[in-house]
Amino acid sequence: MANREINQQNQYLRESFSVKETLSDCYIVAFFVLFLTFLKPFGMHNLSFLYAGAFWAVICFVGYAVYSPIIQVLSIWLFKTLPPALNKTAIRLIISTFVASLIMALLAPLIINLFFKSFENYWQSIPMSFLSCLFIGGVIAGVSAIKSIVLKQNKQIKHNVELLANEAKKVEEIKSQPMSELINELPIEKRGRLLYLQMDDHYLKVLTEKGAHMILMRFKDALAKVEHYDGFQTHRSWWVAKDAVVETKKEGRKLILVMENGTEVPVSQTYLAEAKASLGLK
Repeated sequence: MANREINQQNQYLRESFSVKETLSDCYIVAFFVLFLTFLKPFGMHNLSFLYAGAFWAVICFVGYAVYSPIIQVLSIWLFKTLPPALNKTAIRLIISTFVASLIMALLAPLIINLFFKSFENYWQSIPMSFLSCLFIGGVIAGVSAIKSIVLKQNKQIKHNVELLANEAKKVEEIKSQPMSELINELPIEKRGRLLYLQMDDHYLKVLTEKGAHMILMRFKDALAKVEHYDGFQTHRSWWVAKDAVVETKKEGRKLILVMENGTEVPVSQTYLAEAKASLGLK
C-alpha cells in the first residue's frame, strides 16, 4: 500500500485523539446517555431518571474510553495487514468494534453489579453482556465514524475551495499584468510572474516563476510587449523584471545581476546607466 495512504491513516489517528475530536465524540456519547436514560431499556423502567442516567453515563463513557482507542489503533493495524479484497473502511470498523465489544463485555458486568448488586455468576453474564455491548457500542461507533467522514469531507471541500480561490487570484494577477500579450504566447502551465527574457539566436527564452519556454519571436517585438512592465534591458539579448533581481555583483568593471532563480545576467556598458537607475545603484 502507498506510504501516502498509511500517512493519511496515521494523521487520522493523531487527529482522532485531539481535544476537539474528543469533545465532539463526547457530545455523541452524551446524546446516547440521554436517549437510553429516557428509554430505560433492559427492565430499567422502575428506576428514577437520575439513577438510570448515572448508570448509563458510567457505562457509555467507560465504553468510549474502551472503544475509541481500540477502534482507532486496530483500524490502523488492519489497514496495514488486511488483504486488498477485505481492506475496506466498513470491514475494519466491524472487526475493531467486535474486538472492543469483547473487552467491554468483561467490564460491563462489574459496572452493573456496582449499581444493582446483581452479581451472581460473572462468566455466565458475559454472553448477554457482549451482545448488549456490541449493539450499543456498534451504534455509537457507527455514528462516530459517519461524523468523522462528514467532517473530513467538509474539511476537504473547504481546502478545495481555498485552492480554487488561490488559483483564481493567480489568474487575475496574470490577467492584470501589462505583459499579458506575451504571457499568452506561453503554454498554460508556464504562465506566471515574469523573471527575464533572453534572446537565443532566432528564439526568445521566456522565464517565469513556472519555468522556461522558447518562443520564435524577435527580441524587439518582445520588448514592445513588455514596455509598460516594471523591468529594463541589460544587454542586447537580455531583459529582466526589476522585482526578480535579488543581488548585484561586480566582475572587474562589469556589473552582474543575480536573479531569484540563480541566473547571472550581464549588464553591458550601453545599458549600465539605465540598470543602475532602475535598481537605485550609484
